[in-house]
Amino acid sequence: MIEKTLEDLQFNVVLSDLRSRCLSEEGQLVLDKKEFITDIEQLKKMQDIVEDIESIYALAVPSPESFPSIAKAMQDVRIPQRSLEGQQLWDIATYLHSARIFVEFCHTPALQQDSIRPASTLFDEFPEELAELGRQLFEVLESPGHVKESHPAIRALKKEVERKRSERQSYSSEFMRTQYTIVQGEQPVFRDGRIVLPIRNDQKGAVEGFVHSTSASGATVFVEPFRLVELNNKVILAEQQILLEIAKILKGLTDTIRSHVDVMIALRDRVAQADALHARYLYARDNHCIRAKTTVDGQFKLLNARHPLLRKKAVPISLELDKDVKAVIISGPNAGGKTVTIKTLGLFALMNQFFYMVPACEGTSLPLYRSIYTDIGDDQSIEASLSTFSGHMKNISHILSVCDKDSLVILDELGSGTDPVEGSAIARAVLEFCVEHANLTLVSSHHGVLKQYAYAHPNVINASMEFDDATHAPTFNVITGIPGDSHALETAKRMRLPTSVIDAATEYIGSEQMEISTIIRHLETRRKEAEAREEALEERWAQLHEEVRENDLKRLQLRQHEMLLRRQQIGDLSRFIADKRSELENLVAELREGEITKEKTKKVKLFIKSLEIEENKHRLQAEQIAEELIAEHEELDISFSVGMDVLAGPSKREGRIVREAGKGTWVVAIGPMKFTLAERDLKPISKANRKAEKVSIAYQSSSVMPKPTLDVRGLTLQEALDELSVQIESALVHAVSGFSIIHGMGEGILAKGIHEYLSSVPQVSSYNYARPEDGGFGKTYVEL
Repeated sequence: MIEKTLEDLQFNVVLSDLRSRCLSEEGQLVLDKKEFITDIEQLKKMQDIVEDIESIYALAVPSPESFPSIAKAMQDVRIPQRSLEGQQLWDIATYLHSARIFVEFCHTPALQQDSIRPASTLFDEFPEELAELGRQLFEVLESPGHVKESHPAIRALKKEVERKRSERQSYSSEFMRTQYTIVQGEQPVFRDGRIVLPIRNDQKGAVEGFVHSTSASGATVFVEPFRLVELNNKVILAEQQILLEIAKILKGLTDTIRSHVDVMIALRDRVAQADALHARYLYARDNHCIRAKTTVDGQFKLLNARHPLLRKKAVPISLELDKDVKAVIISGPNAGGKTVTIKTLGLFALMNQFFYMVPACEGTSLPLYRSIYTDIGDDQSIEASLSTFSGHMKNISHILSVCDKDSLVILDELGSGTDPVEGSAIARAVLEFCVEHANLTLVSSHHGVLKQYAYAHPNVINASMEFDDATHAPTFNVITGIPGDSHALETAKRMRLPTSVIDAATEYIGSEQMEISTIIRHLETRRKEAEAREEALEERWAQLHEEVRENDLKRLQLRQHEMLLRRQQIGDLSRFIADKRSELENLVAELREGEITKEKTKKVKLFIKSLEIEENKHRLQAEQIAEELIAEHEELDISFSVGMDVLAGPSKREGRIVREAGKGTWVVAIGPMKFTLAERDLKPISKANRKAEKVSIAYQSSSVMPKPTLDVRGLTLQEALDELSVQIESALVHAVSGFSIIHGMGEGILAKGIHEYLSSVPQVSSYNYARPEDGGFGKTYVEL
């Protein structure tokens, strides 16, 4: 991409924001190369890596750390016999540490063991030789590059320095104590890194040595006796031995790094590429960017595109162009956003091929361009003797000479700056050339000739910037298919030009031009009315769809209720048969005591058989209704998804779908507990009425029937709580409102633990010890 295009579209400003997110100067240098991807497969690979970095961050692994600058150190290490300074060595050690963390970050294991993480392709495994080099540097150095005093060689020399200093201090203190009549003060002093003695000026002849200086008053001279000269020299020589040893250690570390310089260079190249991609992820995260679909047929689609430099002030731009569209003529009021719109479209094309992500909404799709050319702004130049118009013509001349079928051409205010008639003619000719030779051309203009050309040409469309007639101000929304009016008179009124001037201008425009403006406004009004009708129809369709769904659900509930009543009748009938069977058995027993005949016995058996036939008849009818109910449920247009609020189970308790358990079954969270239920046991909660209906039906679920009394005696507390959890789940699923627990008294561990657990379950409304005659403190009643 040429630099003028990047400047016109303010790409470099956005790039500086991206650079600030780099962890290393190597990553910034990669971005500074401004290499735009033009290959679809290469772009897909880079987008996969950026998205994979996002997925790694979701795993909460240690994040990559910043890298110090080692460019100068890597240059110096290439020079034979050159020894790096301690700070440079420390920076290299820190760089290796950060690089190791970055490599481990990119090699975070994928959730699917058999898959290859795209980010792992950025690095091979961290070289063991560099890992050992890093350990060696950290063993010897400490921040910001000093050799550790604990180093064996330095520790021994430090002890020797301290011994020499102690010997010098002893001599100085002894001199000051014994020669108190000639010294001035109580302590020796330092001058130029050496200890000297303060001697009274009138007694300086009493001490043999070197005079370093005198005090400001002249009353004191600072003398270094010959013996002290020797002791000072010994201390300085010992300190120099430490410096020599440090230089020797640094030289050895430098030589070690020099032997690994090729591996270091390769690592820096990998870090640079990885850091540039990592910065792209950070930018995408902070600016809510998405991955645009790459089109091969030239289709251009932006959904709610937000110019990154306008931030919160940006008005989202949506524009969809078919593959056959070769040019777009954007017209509309001054300061209505025409230039910002075409600059946004061009900038997003650049960002897609460099940032790999764009700040727009899902569904955005963009083609790839090998070149983008722009003519935006005023190229007037006094030095080059270029007027505004000639500056534009010079730039457009270059664009027409180089654009091709892989080019995006952006021309702002085409044909302006000269006579309107001639400017319109040149603008149309330029546009025709671009339509024939370029992939896509975006033009902003007020010329009516171009608007008419767009209507006549099948591959050129009009677009306009919306204008609010009520407020007499632009809305900055893009409308395709309709040319825009300049609204110059409205803008002049808004800027408070005198009324007489406005009236005169209206007369000068002429009736024909006013009629064209009126037609455009009528078209705009019709468009808004059509959009309003479309929105109303969509809303009405949604309401009707919801009403139909509600009616289907109500019909299903009625059938459920019918089946419930039939099952209750079957239960009553079964109990009746049981009672009669018992009664007949008693009758048979009585008959045995008297005279029993075969005829009497046969009649009894026939009576029992007729009752069983009646019971089976009612049971088969209930099962048939249940099957019809399930079929009707499957025919309803009900689709379940993760996160949907539903009424679950026979008790119709409100819950939320957590995940799909299998075909036709879902895991539903009801409070803190989770149940696996079939779709026929679930009912979506209506947005209009979220009140849960208490219609029960005895569907089969994955939970067993709860026990009326749960006996946990002899179990550990954890085993008892596990049994209790299953019991509560079964009770909730099967609409059982209460049960009892036998835990015994013993030491009270089971009772206490069970009561603490029950207090933490929201579905438990109350729990109490049993009545004395029913078990007392050894038994607990639970109500749900």
